[in-house]
Amino acid sequence: MSEGSMLHGQQKQTDIPALLAKARFGVVVRPPYYRWNGERFESDRLVGVDRSSIASLSGSIEVVVDGNFVAVVADSLALATDAAKQLKIEWQAVQQASEKVPERGQGPSESPLIKPNQSSMHSNHAYGWPSRMRWGNHPSWVIADCRDQQLSVWGQTVTPAALKQDLSRLTALDISQIELYSADGKHASNQASGLGRHSGDDAAVDAALMSRTVGGPVAVWLDAHYAKDAQALGQAQRISLNADIASSGEIARYHYQQANLTGEVAGVGLLLSGRAAITTASAEATTGEQDTTPFSPYVFRDQYLAARSQPASLSTNATLMGIQQTFARESFLDEVARESDQDPVALRLRHLDDARGIELIESVAKRAEWPRASNPSADALPQDLLRGRGFAYSQLPDRNQRVESGVRSAWIADVEVNRVTGDVQLTRLVVGQDAGPDVDTDRLQQTLQARVLGEARPLLGQAPSFDEWGDGSRTLTKSDYSAGLPTSASSSSPAEEGVNHSVSKDVLSGAELSPGVAVIANALFDATGLRFRQPPFTAKRVRQALEASSIEEAGRPSILKPPRSVKRRWLAAAAFTTIAGTAAVAWPWKGAIAPVSRPAANLYSAETIERGRLVAAAGDCAACHTTEGGVTNAGGREFETPFGTLYSTNITPDEATGIGQWSYAAFERAMRHGISRDGSHLYPAFPYTAFAKTSDADLQALYAYLMAQPPVATEKNANALTFPFSVRSLMAGWNTLYHDATPFQPDPMQSELYNRGAYLAEGLGHCSACHSPRNAMGAEKNGEAYFAGAFVDGWEAPPLNRLSRAPIPWSETSLYDYLRHGESELHGVASGPMAPVVAGLAELPEYDVRAIAHYVAAQMQAPTGNSDATVADATQRVTSTAVSSTGLEAGERLFEGACAACHVDSGVPTFSRANTNLALNTNLHSDHPDNVIQSILGGVHAEHVPGIGSMPGFADSFSNTQVADLTTYLRARFAPEKAPWQQVKQRITELRQPHYNNTHSTP
Repeated sequence: MSEGSMLHGQQKQTDIPALLAKARFGVVVRPPYYRWNGERFESDRLVGVDRSSIASLSGSIEVVVDGNFVAVVADSLALATDAAKQLKIEWQAVQQASEKVPERGQGPSESPLIKPNQSSMHSNHAYGWPSRMRWGNHPSWVIADCRDQQLSVWGQTVTPAALKQDLSRLTALDISQIELYSADGKHASNQASGLGRHSGDDAAVDAALMSRTVGGPVAVWLDAHYAKDAQALGQAQRISLNADIASSGEIARYHYQQANLTGEVAGVGLLLSGRAAITTASAEATTGEQDTTPFSPYVFRDQYLAARSQPASLSTNATLMGIQQTFARESFLDEVARESDQDPVALRLRHLDDARGIELIESVAKRAEWPRASNPSADALPQDLLRGRGFAYSQLPDRNQRVESGVRSAWIADVEVNRVTGDVQLTRLVVGQDAGPDVDTDRLQQTLQARVLGEARPLLGQAPSFDEWGDGSRTLTKSDYSAGLPTSASSSSPAEEGVNHSVSKDVLSGAELSPGVAVIANALFDATGLRFRQPPFTAKRVRQALEASSIEEAGRPSILKPPRSVKRRWLAAAAFTTIAGTAAVAWPWKGAIAPVSRPAANLYSAETIERGRLVAAAGDCAACHTTEGGVTNAGGREFETPFGTLYSTNITPDEATGIGQWSYAAFERAMRHGISRDGSHLYPAFPYTAFAKTSDADLQALYAYLMAQPPVATEKNANALTFPFSVRSLMAGWNTLYHDATPFQPDPMQSELYNRGAYLAEGLGHCSACHSPRNAMGAEKNGEAYFAGAFVDGWEAPPLNRLSRAPIPWSETSLYDYLRHGESELHGVASGPMAPVVAGLAELPEYDVRAIAHYVAAQMQAPTGNSDATVADATQRVTSTAVSSTGLEAGERLFEGACAACHVDSGVPTFSRANTNLALNTNLHSDHPDNVIQSILGGVHAEHVPGIGSMPGFADSFSNTQVADLTTYLRARFAPEKAPWQQVKQRITELRQPHYNNTHSTP
């Protein structure tokens, strides 16, 4: 029996961790452009692949090419990722079809269906359904093994029937030869348990295509990178509704048009390979077609219902069809009720000719107290929360298409919307149905929260965005990248529970789910006044819509084109406004913003404050606004600059000495424009040049967090700057020349992970404030000088680009270890000014730290992981420095007496040991001795790294001559290829000054 046959025979008892030990790892390379335009798939065409471009990489690598599908398979995920980055591919650009952009961001644009009756009120709206509801439930492995005329796939899917059909087309295997398993090795249910496909299906198709080619199991990592597929596949279904409403409120004419029967789009890999049998919306009907007439429980005088036909050879998901139809119909009726000033429930009862349905709706409305007996007062909710209520109803035929015996279902939902974060919480759900088992509304509410609103719990959204905090329950560990064996894959995350379980355990089968999406959309409409015409309703979409609505209400220019007669005047006004705005920015005297009373403690919700805490941690506020041993954020820390001495301010909500009297408008102006509440200019030592990139939601959350902290009264220290820098008004000209207050804009050509990292590193993290050099005016240099290294408070912030002096090149994995855990085994421990930075990053979700590492690695052009050659180079460097240098006896004696016990492995047991050899230390390979001198004088304190002891400082023990001898010796022994440092003793004298010695002298 072959190994493949043996493996297939054991699959029922095999879970993902065991499979990874035998699998290879795959990474796909998508075309620069690919998309589903609603009728067909289009993408750039593959011209050629240069396999020799990855010849320099060590290890077993295979390139998989099938049509326009390209992927790399290797023995580790890190190697596959690096090969995918390095592989040279030539694409031929396809002519992109023009696409009408909706006028609003909440969903499909309006589209006329029938001519309105001039004597009646007319309503016309269109609704959509996405090809992918999200990228997945949570980050996880997806593994495929295609051998011996059998295909097995392990992973996550909520549409197994559709996935099996894709895999059958891809491999030409019969569906009976395809098995789907969950992460724990159990068979997946054959019945859909979700509201539509997610990109777990795309990852499964990718893995299957690669496995089919290489002839063995292939593992693919499913995470937010697959959001690009979800975005490219766009909208799968479009439903247009059109109605005339008589003066009496009756719907006189009702037309419903559905673009496709099911709206399910095949996997991206299948489409790229060319094996998908695509049926366009304009395809002619063929024999064996199904009944395409949509069902409606309501009765209208003039009613037209239609859907485009679809061949019976393609699968249909009756549950998904019902949900899509109910969402569009019930959303439309809710809009009609609002436009005609009618109660939504009363409007439906008016057009319902079904005694069972009427009785059910009246019963549910009574249980939910519809309408509310009394509206909650504005004081009952925090200022950042909105509350709304929605209704939806459905009736579907039974299995034999008999309407009378079908299930009726009526829902009423209450939601709370956080206007700052965009988070939506389903706070109450009342469900009634006239057939089937009792409804478990608690479980149903949790399911809808995760699958419709896109969020399983606060701050962990499933729709990635550059300003979303955290994504998924787990990201790749160092082991994942190097060996492909996750340390926690065997334990399921909260988001994973219930995935791929049998249908009897799925709460969605216990109730008719059709009204679920519509009822939330209607509740959102009631809460915000904004109509979302396509699910899912993620925090990102809700927040963006609320922000856009606020801009419109503030009187910003409309998105509608101005009439031709006023266009010239509009352009002239715009030009004048631009000139006037520039002058206003440069004007040195700014008006004060009126003080306010300190905001109440319950002004903001707990969710907003928690988001603000993460923002503050990412911005490392406490590191600059807290003195040594002082109260957090109370200010007073001293900063030496080339222009004099500055002191950080008190940012606690104390009304006398802090920001307790600052309104949000004053706070935002300071963060974006560097202007204090009283109108005075701030100095860019406060990095408002970076904070300006922060999103509105994060700034509001940060303000909420700071105002919720205890107020602390402190004495304010006076700055001591030399003239003319002591004149704050001169900063107006500096801002005009060097400050760009534009918020961060994501790069559409980059991944979500890259954009998230760029947002954190360029904005809140203000990495360039320390790691980029400055010009004579104190402004950061850009271009090739970006991240080129600089000096801050007597420490060198090393280059974070290709100029890095690290003896062993950094990798993305090493950067993550350093930022997340404060230590990299090939580079050492984070110390000095980086120690509090790492401590702050420990507060952030793992995904965010991974994103920063990914962004910095891109600036360095660093590989994903540490190759065998890199590790061998590190070993050789350590071995070559085992012998002491000659001719430096004074430094050698100091090293042997004070350093060797920890820094040299003598084989003698010791209580403390430096994990990383000094031969790998970047500071010893720098062009400047500053960091080495600082570490000797002040010590290295790594309390942020568990299991690492601190190194004492020797400022009180060693003379300048001794420090110079030791510094010179360390350079000669552990960086022998580098030239000796010059004027070391002079630099030691300068760094010994108290205002430079910011670290303790004793452990």
